[in-house]
Amino acid sequence: MTETTTRNRISPQSRRHNDMRREAVRAHPELADLSGTQPLTVLALPVLLAIHWGIAWLVSGQSILVIGLTAFLVGQIVYHSAASLIHETCHKLIFRAPAAKLGFDLGLEFILTTYGKQLVYQHQHITSHHPFIGDYARDYEHEDLCALQARQYIGETSPGLQKILTGLTLFIHALPLGTLVLNDLILPRVYEWASGKPQHDPVERYTGTRPTSREMAPFIAVSILSNVVMLVVLGPWALLYHLWTASFFLGKLGISNLGQSLSEHPGMDMENPTRSTYGPINWLLFNTGYHNEHHSFPNVPWTRLPALHKGAPEVFHAEAEKSYFGCWLDHVKGDFTPSRDLELHQHDQSARCAGKTLND
Repeated sequence: MTETTTRNRISPQSRRHNDMRREAVRAHPELADLSGTQPLTVLALPVLLAIHWGIAWLVSGQSILVIGLTAFLVGQIVYHSAASLIHETCHKLIFRAPAAKLGFDLGLEFILTTYGKQLVYQHQHITSHHPFIGDYARDYEHEDLCALQARQYIGETSPGLQKILTGLTLFIHALPLGTLVLNDLILPRVYEWASGKPQHDPVERYTGTRPTSREMAPFIAVSILSNVVMLVVLGPWALLYHLWTASFFLGKLGISNLGQSLSEHPGMDMENPTRSTYGPINWLLFNTGYHNEHHSFPNVPWTRLPALHKGAPEVFHAEAEKSYFGCWLDHVKGDFTPSRDLELHQHDQSARCAGKTLND
């Protein structure tokens, strides 16, 4: 079997979602009509921009403490709401026409200023995560195996030291540019020193396609423009609020974002590979909590996911056991437990992480 054939074969968990779709449509043929686009979602852009920039303006004259607390308590939720729309547009559930989709994506970029990382996410989500759920070698969402086992080794041999490192991680991620800049500069080196083990898996993994530099260019330009306009119009403290908000959202203190990711895929459940979260949080996050439904019907827009859930309750019943906050809290209390449980985690991967093969 060639490498191309292996990569093109979807994972068992992804295949299970295809089976769930067929089961649902066989029992309820009308569910097939829920697929399509929802162009009115574009109206969320000016609303989210006004809210995010409005908060930035309100806190721009406050102390650094107020700016940081507002970014943590409010800003990251607003940011998460806008970021949820990246998920919609990457599946072409708002606009299918390339020009209209690009316009929407650049509107999101003006709010989020990801410097093109939203486009990287769109590529990876479609070509890596959806077809290869639960496959460490091909699903980019899985944490690096070697970094995980190095952290677990410290927890087993020096639990007190691991608690200190957990605290250090949270402290760094609480800083204005902690997740965006300081994390990669400091923490891998600290963990390698503390564990004596490599922090990166030397085995190449397929993590999806990537955009070209030409595709990235307009996103980077819009991010720069947005940051400059905010700096000139609202001032440096407003820009600090925006960057701090993004840093919280992307890091270990991103309660809703990290908690949602932790809640969605338990890891080795082949019958119900994905969990959904129902309730008011979906009002803010464009129904991204309906994750089980989405993976089975990726062509159904956010406005129709509740109807999909109600239309086939015998298929879509796997609900997350805990809230996003509960999943996040367990993750932190467990010194950053694995985001997905995998069979690979049950075995010592020291030889792999050291770059050794069976022939060495």
